[in-house]
Amino acid sequence: MAVMSKLSLSYLGKNKVQNLFITLLILLSTLLVCTSIIILANTGNQFNEMHSRTNGSHQILTFDKGLNDPQTVHDWWAAQNGVQISTLLAYQTLSGITFDGTDIPNIYLYMMNTPPPPWDVDKLVFAAGKESSSPAQGSVWIPTSLANSHNIVVGDTIQFKTGSTTLDLAVSAVVVDVPYGAPFTNTARIWMNSTDYQHDFSTLARKEHYMMGIHFDDYSMSSSYWNRYTNEAGAPFLETKMEFESISSFYLIINQIVGFIMIFLGVVMMMIALITIGFTISDAILANYKTIGILKSLGLTSRATIGTYVIQYSLLSIIAVLPGFALSVLVSKFIINISVSSLRTGNSDLPVEGVGAAILVGMLLFILVIVFVIFYAKKARMIEPVQAIRYGMSEDENVAMAKRMNSPLANVASFGRLPISFVIGLRSLIRNSKSSILIILLTSVAASVLVFGYVVLTSITGIDQTAAKWGYDNANIAAVVVNKTTFPRAELQNVLEEDPRIHNVGWQGNITGVIPLDVSSRNTASQSISLYLGVLDGSYEDFGFETLRGNNPERENEISIGVSAAKILNKDLGDLIDIYIEGEKRTFIISGIYQAISNMSLSGRITVQAVRSVNPSYSDIDVAFINAIDPSQAGAIAAQLNEQFKYSASIVTQKTLLDSVYTEAANILIYPMALIGLLFIIVTFMIIFSTCRISIRKENKTYGIYKSIGMTSGSIRSSITLGVVLLSLIGSMFGVIAGVYLLPLLLEKVLSGYGIVQIPLVLNWWGIILFSCLSTLAAAFGSWRSSKVIRQASPRILVIE
Repeated sequence: MAVMSKLSLSYLGKNKVQNLFITLLILLSTLLVCTSIIILANTGNQFNEMHSRTNGSHQILTFDKGLNDPQTVHDWWAAQNGVQISTLLAYQTLSGITFDGTDIPNIYLYMMNTPPPPWDVDKLVFAAGKESSSPAQGSVWIPTSLANSHNIVVGDTIQFKTGSTTLDLAVSAVVVDVPYGAPFTNTARIWMNSTDYQHDFSTLARKEHYMMGIHFDDYSMSSSYWNRYTNEAGAPFLETKMEFESISSFYLIINQIVGFIMIFLGVVMMMIALITIGFTISDAILANYKTIGILKSLGLTSRATIGTYVIQYSLLSIIAVLPGFALSVLVSKFIINISVSSLRTGNSDLPVEGVGAAILVGMLLFILVIVFVIFYAKKARMIEPVQAIRYGMSEDENVAMAKRMNSPLANVASFGRLPISFVIGLRSLIRNSKSSILIILLTSVAASVLVFGYVVLTSITGIDQTAAKWGYDNANIAAVVVNKTTFPRAELQNVLEEDPRIHNVGWQGNITGVIPLDVSSRNTASQSISLYLGVLDGSYEDFGFETLRGNNPERENEISIGVSAAKILNKDLGDLIDIYIEGEKRTFIISGIYQAISNMSLSGRITVQAVRSVNPSYSDIDVAFINAIDPSQAGAIAAQLNEQFKYSASIVTQKTLLDSVYTEAANILIYPMALIGLLFIIVTFMIIFSTCRISIRKENKTYGIYKSIGMTSGSIRSSITLGVVLLSLIGSMFGVIAGVYLLPLLLEKVLSGYGIVQIPLVLNWWGIILFSCLSTLAAAFGSWRSSKVIRQASPRILVIE
């Protein structure tokens, strides 16, 4: 044992830089894997805790179509056992606010008449401001999602657009409103003082609507309640019903994306670390071949030889795993706090779970390192003292190296045919084939991670370029109706028809379709399904709406549905589907299937003629899509139209609308993606530094001869770096392919649950090439730094060694 300990300490002291990098590599692998475990373990925990704390709704019923009597429905649910319901919450709808002199158009507001306490369902939790039973007159409570996305704090004043006038209300509190407080949402509930609500909206020609929340003691039994409701009412519920899955989905999406990506890349990094450890041990055995042979001839056993490496890497692993785990807790806390910031109250951090699982993973990583050490160190058993003293390696390895150096590729790299610097670099790579393969593998992985992160971020920030593939329209301008009662559709249509810059215009409204029980999929709970239906007065093709398969509807009896709806209903192209529209049953043929991030693809598209077959006077409009003949003029046209119709509509470019939602997502994702990319750049530098240092040590005599015949240290170092750069470029090319075409498949696995089965990518090839080259630069720098020892040593010493 004493001999093994002395040898282990000797090896640790002899290769300080190499051992330091191995330690850092294990530390970073532990950091990445444990961070991903903690993030995944906390995915949903914060939401579930807050949902339980507030006795949150599992379903939200919104009565905005006049198809069900709110009081009748409320009374029916109040009579049921095993459920708790909120009071009927009265509200008025507004769209768009002005804050700090800036118009924020893409926000849809429920202006709530705050009921008196106590609240049985969806209790509000105060994140900032003084807690009270109701907002003071002249003030409102706003959700954390709205406050965080626009940096609104208590005391600020917000102007709410009501048409030709605005409501100037001060923010007296910021609250966690679970059903309507998810990140990346453009819908918010604004809680008003009851007196203000009655006074401010009494002068406006607006219809009051109601909503209510339902909390089930056992959510899995919700379908039986709805079956009973349908049987007793004689018809399914025809108004809008928001399910628990929709409420929770966007609280979870960032953590699911980040955790899923990090755990995969963490495993990849750990495999690289284990391969590097194996390579390092193999080299250490080869470097000490003669010494080991002599020790074995003096009686040192093979088990003791293996034990020296186990002790060495056990110490390094302990040093690495503990701080790696500690850092993972801090990093995961940071990512969790920014991804579900709308659930935070005050300045306190959210509680973090999954630490025990991360400890277990850290222990498994430690055991895995030891197993790999034993596996590679077994080579020491095969050392024959005579061969070790004669060749400095086994006889078989000596023969294999001779064959490589006499191979056709090595013969091509001769001094008479190619430049000297190129030959030196190439022959070094041929001689050290294992390190060459490791360099290609490492730069491939690093480049793929960097390219993938860049592609993901540019695809989100550039979502306006692929809007149609995310389920949105592709029109140049959107006129969002703020006040439906005063919106002058005919006047706007006349203005657009007379404007020579306008190519075409389409008008879209939205209704809720209800799919009755008998057409529900046999694979789902037996209850009616509410389907969000877009109703377009115009051609879907003209405004860029895309489908994955089939076509958008053109006729009255056609419908295209989202992929989630198709899956739940077990429907495909050409199938028939029965839907209740405004209380009347209609049969449609499915003409197309599309994907959409909004409503998680649980939606459909129909023509205005389909609705007018039920209600001939239907003219409900939520937005007008406008295409310009010259898209570059869209900004100017939108600004002019918005000034003319600002009291009843908010007219902006499509890019403005999309940026208002997705900029926040990009700002959150940039931190974990940058962290992952930085870690892989550091790992690339460390491993290539270590492997090149090993290769240089093997070739000391050769480089001594080169210096003795007149070559400078700089030229030798340049030759070595050139060879590494060539391998890195090859690895980067593989990395680009993986980052653009393979790693996005991982993201699709996550987004498929949100209605996106084919992720739309924005590919900026100049940026992709630039980011892929970062791994090459890290490799070149690592190689150049490692060859510094050549400059410091004299030719005489190199030849002697």
